[in-house]
Amino acid sequence: MYNEKKLHPLTLITEAYKRLISFILPILFFAFTGPDMEGFGLILPLLFFTIFGLSYLMDVLRYIRTSFWIAGNRFVVKSGLFIQKEKDVQISRIQSIDYSENLIHRIFNVTKLEIKTPGKGITLDALSKEDALKLANQLHYLKETSFEIDSDINDEREEKQIDRHSGFSLQEAGVTKKLYSMSLVDILKMNFMGGTVFKGLIIIVGAVNIFGEFIPDSIFNQAGTIFSQTAIASFIFIGILLFILLYVLATVLSTIKNFEYKVELTKNHVTIEKGLLEVKSQTIALANIQSVWEKQNWLQKLTGYTTFWVGITSDDEVDKKDSVSEMTEEGKILLLPLVKKDQLAALRAEIIPQFNFQPAQTIIPIRSFRRFVQFPLLFWIIAAALVSYFLWPYAWTIGLVGSLLSLLYGYRSYKKTGYALSTEEVTFQLITFLGTEIMYLRKDRILNLTVKQNPFLRRSRLGKVEVFSALGDTSQSKELSFIEEADCERLFDWFLTKERSEKHGA
Repeated sequence: MYNEKKLHPLTLITEAYKRLISFILPILFFAFTGPDMEGFGLILPLLFFTIFGLSYLMDVLRYIRTSFWIAGNRFVVKSGLFIQKEKDVQISRIQSIDYSENLIHRIFNVTKLEIKTPGKGITLDALSKEDALKLANQLHYLKETSFEIDSDINDEREEKQIDRHSGFSLQEAGVTKKLYSMSLVDILKMNFMGGTVFKGLIIIVGAVNIFGEFIPDSIFNQAGTIFSQTAIASFIFIGILLFILLYVLATVLSTIKNFEYKVELTKNHVTIEKGLLEVKSQTIALANIQSVWEKQNWLQKLTGYTTFWVGITSDDEVDKKDSVSEMTEEGKILLLPLVKKDQLAALRAEIIPQFNFQPAQTIIPIRSFRRFVQFPLLFWIIAAALVSYFLWPYAWTIGLVGSLLSLLYGYRSYKKTGYALSTEEVTFQLITFLGTEIMYLRKDRILNLTVKQNPFLRRSRLGKVEVFSALGDTSQSKELSFIEEADCERLFDWFLTKERSEKHGA
């Protein structure tokens, strides 16, 4: 039995910090518009502080009325503002125990825990590191032994040591094998090859459009005068300087986020740890991995690098704002942000040995090429002609560029799209606008496989194959387009053996 405990008193400080961050937009609004809002005086600031104070008061009451304990095979949290409710998870079903530490957590040497099971998740913010580690140890022990033990006996077991400078591991004993890590140089290369600079440029342009009304017109007029008197060489210099500034800013932010990025492996889990100002740990249960894939853009291909992703099923109902998960989308996790192509095979075989990772064979027939480009070309030609006639006479130049890009994308799709089959696995190689995506799926993880044929494709003996696999709390689909009818039948027959075996097994 783990006696009933309360959250650490420093939870009041971490909650105040989170509440302040959530009010950052109103604070900026008052900072920009306050002097221009005549007649309101102190009404709006007073209203703001009243709302902030009431919200924080509810956080204080919620902290006072929150407690947690272990009872048998259940970990229980009781909380509630006015009506207290108990939320519990079965210890035997715990998949991982993760932690995160933002700046306030690190200053006061506390941590936030997230306990995950297939159907539920519980977050505790904040605990002292000693209490967090003790709780994690006891949960791991109870999960392994599957019966309740006396807390005094449990305390006699060897405790893990805490490194107060670089965080600590909450996973069961055996998390000692580091598979992958990123240096500062790796982060620099990741930002350059991943297009972070161009994304930052789009954000800056959008910010100028949103906040442009707060910038005095005199600045734009002065800038226009300077630019009108500037030579083309100066424009190029300014563009290069802007690129460098954006790259430096993106690199600083990415370094803070991915500082000391590392991937560690146990027999059942992969753990990601990273962060400078906010340290995060995320554990992925290998049993939850539904699909894996490799993404490589053209710049990564030229330099011999690639990225490696895994897709998992949704494993908790934790509030998104409190989750420490690093999924870029629901269920998608970037496991290896930048890795040498020739090193990936050994890493992925060690992480997921049950996958074969067969290379895909290109299979698109020459008569399918026009189908990749005919509708995009038709769109660009019609759109450019209409805009040129009614609005802007030079719109044909944009249409020409779009048509050339469509031709290039269609040619790459024709040359690179393919698949591979083994007894229990399929590989799909698909073309994206800026690179290549290779997905690996186990047959037992495919939810559905569909063959599509319209009358025109049937006449040409072509078809499409679409597969569905679980991702997050929904599913994802991938499609092979305009492949030979024989390949469609081969893939369908391969999947059909799964359905037959399941029926016979039933």
